[in-house]
Amino acid sequence: MRNTTIWGIVAGAAAVTAMLYYKRNEVSEMTGNLKNSARNLGDRLVEYGTELKDRLLNNVKGPNGEPVYLDMYDRQFYENEMGKRVYMDMN
Repeated sequence: MRNTTIWGIVAGAAAVTAMLYYKRNEVSEMTGNLKNSARNLGDRLVEYGTELKDRLLNNVKGPNGEPVYLDMYDRQFYENEMGKRVYMDMN
């Protein structure tokens, strides 16, 4: 009787351990999928933002292909190698 009780406890502990391991793998897989979905959404938002900016600015690029931005006064500028703003001539 005592042996049966010990084996029952061991089998129960093994079953609980296996169940927790399975749940942990399931949760980590779900969080991995969620992280990939968020990354893909972020990439698509950046792509759509770039397309929208290019439409509004008519595909304007800096002299070396730099991205062009607008400041709060709607002046177009790009950033040079040193990170300084270089305003573009609107003529």
